[in-house]
Amino acid sequence: MGGCCSAQVKCWLGPASCGLCCRCLPQINESTGTRFMYTLFLVIGFVVASLMLSPQLEQTFIDNVPGFNETCVNLMAGENCGKLTGYKAVYRLCLGIVAYHFVLCLLTICVKSSSYCRGGIHNGYWFWKILFFLSCIVASFFVPNIFRLYWMYVGMVGGVIFILFQLILLVDFCHSWNAKWVGTKAGRRNACGYCGTLLFAVVFYMASVVAAFMLFWNYTSWEGCLHNKIFIVINTVLCIILSAVTIVPAVSRFNPNTGILQASVITFYVMYLTWSALSSEPPEDIVKLENTLKTVYSKQVDPKTKEMAGMSMDGIDDMRIIHSLSISNSTQCRPNPTFDHMEMISAYAGLLITFVVAIYSSLQTTIASHRLGVRRTAAAVQDRFECCCCCKVTGRGNHSEKGGQRVNYNEADASTYNYAFFHFVFCLAGLYVMMQLTNWYRPEESDLNKFGLNWAAVWVKMGSSWACVFIYLFTLFRPKCCPGRDLTFRRTDEVLVPGENESMRRESTV
Repeated sequence: MGGCCSAQVKCWLGPASCGLCCRCLPQINESTGTRFMYTLFLVIGFVVASLMLSPQLEQTFIDNVPGFNETCVNLMAGENCGKLTGYKAVYRLCLGIVAYHFVLCLLTICVKSSSYCRGGIHNGYWFWKILFFLSCIVASFFVPNIFRLYWMYVGMVGGVIFILFQLILLVDFCHSWNAKWVGTKAGRRNACGYCGTLLFAVVFYMASVVAAFMLFWNYTSWEGCLHNKIFIVINTVLCIILSAVTIVPAVSRFNPNTGILQASVITFYVMYLTWSALSSEPPEDIVKLENTLKTVYSKQVDPKTKEMAGMSMDGIDDMRIIHSLSISNSTQCRPNPTFDHMEMISAYAGLLITFVVAIYSSLQTTIASHRLGVRRTAAAVQDRFECCCCCKVTGRGNHSEKGGQRVNYNEADASTYNYAFFHFVFCLAGLYVMMQLTNWYRPEESDLNKFGLNWAAVWVKMGSSWACVFIYLFTLFRPKCCPGRDLTFRRTDEVLVPGENESMRRESTV
């Protein structure tokens, strides 16, 4: 027990990496434990940001907590803690999260391994980093409201960059998959792998055709729904164009790795984004229109006779039916809910999926950073910045050997990922989730119960589908779009990892 306590003290107050106090647990790598801790911080921040947008939670506190308003006023949080709820509070919370990772990003530039003092800051000192994390969040609530608009623009830029990273990695994955299955070894093409790519291409194309048909069936009508028809037609035409360009023989001169497999995967993903965008369209709120209509007429109705110009309240009900029928065309652009509260359940499910995708994409982007042209810090670069507080930490022994979960210091000689880029991606993830929660450019309409049902989400998803097509077509003609990354995957006698050039291979051996 004493050994475990000693290890935890070194972890929380010193540069040692953290592990749990249970000795029976399997060994954990230093790189894995550190990323888990940062991910935990991010998840907690996302959950708190979501709760800030929950109207039910706010009302529950007001109704059930004695002296709630007085406590909020004493804490200078506004009436009923109004400063801690709504999209403005989400802006401020995410500002603190982004500021935290931005500072760590600056501190970990050009760090080669965890043995250096700035590497110790990244992997250890968790007590001080928690204090700094909370301080950033608290300080963000004192930022003047005038910066809210500028912060929204920063969030939009960061969110778009985060999406572009994921699209680039998707296109890279498609090219890598094709190269791995049909790539040559010793001058011979893999016939079995080539047949496999054709099989999967047929499956993806069949699924895309079915998806296009179902989109027309469920999200359009013979009259109306013009915008849905335009969206579906545009993306269908784009998929046909990218597939046709892929099979043109002249394109293979620019990228010999072109294949129908990549085109089929991108086509299927574009149809998925189209469905997701159409599902995000907000339904017409007929009840609100009905209540408005009744309010207008009730102000002019004599309360004694309940009549106005020969019109009774029954007539108003009839008008409600007529009015509902008159706008019925605009409400048939999406499938009807199959049960009550379906939209609310879908909103919370979409929120959970957004969090999972953001976290997974952040970690995956960090792991596959070489596909974006980001490399681990080379020894030459590290030596150049040796004087910039990069001295090695003395006495950083593995204290987990004394007790608790064993920690493998797998980054003592060289880091397994770029520390600075890791924090930069987490900055982008914070901005992306912030914009998703606050409806991008329409934050005043943000409501957790209607998460994802807004036109901002529609345009972001449609724009993502168009960007995905553009990125794929661009890689067909410029396969070396990222520094150190060649999507032609030319093989040599010494087989390299797909897409890894000689300089990157030499770097990985440092």
